[in-house]
Amino acid sequence: MEILRSIFYRAPHVTGPACVLVSIRFGRQPENGPKIIYMLTQEKHEASVKFDLENHIAEVLSGVAKANAEFSGSLEVEAIEIVPDDYPRRFQAEYAAYKIAAAVLQGEV
Repeated sequence: MEILRSIFYRAPHVTGPACVLVSIRFGRQPENGPKIIYMLTQEKHEASVKFDLENHIAEVLSGVAKANAEFSGSLEVEAIEIVPDDYPRRFQAEYAAYKIAAAVLQGEV
């Protein structure tokens, strides 16, 4: 899995019939939860999310929490970018979020 670093850490995760881009900005997590940023193509001006957004957020937070526990980290999720047309399977975002957070905590990116 390739993890890219910019302001956000991004990792695409594709498994046969499922696809998701997990994109996380670490920082101080807002009280209401991470800020959600919609990534749209140039042709789109509105976002209709085609997957369970609340589950996606919960999976990202869970993956980061697991990495924090395993590597004695304290990462917080400030923002999550989403691609509204993604079609993830259950636990796919959690796995990718864990891999991103683990890589950050181990200094691999």
